[in-house]
Amino acid sequence: MGDSILPRLAACVPIFLAIAVLFPRFWILLAWAAAAELVASLLDFVAWVRNDGKKAPLGSGDAKKKEFTWQEVSEHNTSESAWIAIHGRVYDITNFVQSHPGGKEFILLAAGRDGTDAFESYHPFTEKPSQVLAKYEIGKLVTFEHPSFKPDSGFYRECRNAVSRYFERMGMDHKAPHTALLRMAGVYVVGAAAFALTYVYGAAVPMPIRVCAAVVFGITQGIPLTHWMHDASHGSIGHGEWWWWTCGRLSLDWISGSSMVAWRNQHVIGHHIYTNVFGSDPDLPVKVQGDPRRLVPEQVWQSLYKYQHLYLPPLYGILALKSRFQDVFEVFTTHTNGPIRVNPISLQDVLRQFATKMFWTFYRLVIPYTVLNIPLGQLVLFFFISEFVTGYWLAFNFQVSHISDDADYYARHVVDSQANVIDEEWAKLQVRSSVDYSHGSIWNTFFSGALNYQTVHHLFPSVSQYHYPQIAPLIMDICRKYNIKYNCLPTFSAALFAHYNYLREMGSEGKAVPLKLE
Repeated sequence: MGDSILPRLAACVPIFLAIAVLFPRFWILLAWAAAAELVASLLDFVAWVRNDGKKAPLGSGDAKKKEFTWQEVSEHNTSESAWIAIHGRVYDITNFVQSHPGGKEFILLAAGRDGTDAFESYHPFTEKPSQVLAKYEIGKLVTFEHPSFKPDSGFYRECRNAVSRYFERMGMDHKAPHTALLRMAGVYVVGAAAFALTYVYGAAVPMPIRVCAAVVFGITQGIPLTHWMHDASHGSIGHGEWWWWTCGRLSLDWISGSSMVAWRNQHVIGHHIYTNVFGSDPDLPVKVQGDPRRLVPEQVWQSLYKYQHLYLPPLYGILALKSRFQDVFEVFTTHTNGPIRVNPISLQDVLRQFATKMFWTFYRLVIPYTVLNIPLGQLVLFFFISEFVTGYWLAFNFQVSHISDDADYYARHVVDSQANVIDEEWAKLQVRSSVDYSHGSIWNTFFSGALNYQTVHHLFPSVSQYHYPQIAPLIMDICRKYNIKYNCLPTFSAALFAHYNYLREMGSEGKAVPLKLE
């Protein structure tokens, strides 16, 4: 957390102390949540007023060019000074932050970085952003923090053109939110009913039914995260930041107690750009030694790994609980998410993190225990049942899509350490590192949030998941033309077996891999 935030955060402490005196115990959490959100909203308004009409010096295409290292670019990662590198060119986009059609949050997430592949994949159907960007150019990027990829040979351009023509021909909006709204409304109704059966009606409901209801609540906590939360994190539900802010934070922060800030740093900036690239993808182990998982050959083999296919799947259940601690103790505290740098986090985001944690604790633990008088033992039982179900629901959906003997893996130093280049095009890497399954299955598509069309999702993250079944055949045809294997397994069971088999194969290596240093 930046030093400049601490004095302002300290100034908020008297507010929360006053609330602690005025409100009865336990209800303090709800009052704190409301106060933190209110203060954050007021700070947002003040920041908007201060930035309205404010202009910074403008970089121009004919200005004297300079060469920049990635470290120099990384220092410009706030709304006061925002730079971005795209295709090896550096741009000062400070004046564009407030007017970015994709919202301030997205552009600040990419500020201070090489945003080449994010730029391409989030503007797939128009060349206008490139034209707007030109006037902000200030120099050239000469070193790279993470790998860059080979230029597109035409494969991704052809995919983009085919999908663009599809939407034009069908007259459809690739970000239409209506399907998500209807489906998630139903899911939340079922979730509320499950919560009521588990806690509200208490002794009037037989224990087996309450246990089943706790399971259902865990599922209904997970489904929105793979549906509209996931789409919101990619800006693929609706055409404005309000949509992404509301749908994403409602489902992930307020209802599930986690953090959209942490998720976007891990998923959008990390995993989606450097998919299955060891040393850059935060979903993979970070170090060559010391991780309980062995998922890439660069990791040093240890005898413990012989059993990872047995001990890792049961541990997937802690994913939901882990995420609620990782956001606080890693992302918000150390400003890292694995190998990914986290840009400065605003006081508003810190307050909202506090607000949502308080609200989640209040409705999941305090209300059942103090208001509904659920015995502590039952509360702990039901809580962990729901949380482990959510964890398994998310983890298995995520793991089978990339950690599989059908997927390819890369290392950040495998080709040219000086230029830090991977000998693969970004779009082709997305195809080769992703695994689809159960094409044509309505149930698998719904319950996975269309993650069974993982390849399409990685190529077109800004397109709503509800279009993936129609888009996939177009991409498969182009893959055949370019002789690229499109990984698609017939069933979820087959995808699960491929994941399990990969864990077993990597664990039974039986020998140490020579260390490769950058």
